[in-house]
Amino acid sequence: MMVGNTSMGTRPGLGSKVDNDYWSVYTLFSKRFGQHRISFRYDHFEVEDDDFTPDDLNQENGNAWTAAYVLRPFEKQRLTLEALHVDSKRPEREFLGLPIRAKETVLQASYRFFL
Repeated sequence: MMVGNTSMGTRPGLGSKVDNDYWSVYTLFSKRFGQHRISFRYDHFEVEDDDFTPDDLNQENGNAWTAAYVLRPFEKQRLTLEALHVDSKRPEREFLGLPIRAKETVLQASYRFFL
């Protein structure tokens, strides 16, 4: 679990321009089978906007799922395939003409060589 606060900027008599509490928690399952590894991760996160800046809504909450497959064909090489899906709500998106809730998915692959 991660818990914290972030702030920046000051305004005389009003405190920080940005002041946010945040927390997140995740669970991870990962198993190696010889040269192969599969991993699954679930995250939940929340940001609470504690400042008084009306045009800067930093509040957000959501969940994320990650699935990954890693193959180590040789000692200094690694192939990774990963899928990430995030479902979050952030009121600030409304100012941009976007829906408050977003569901986003990213698929990526990488092949790394180590010296």
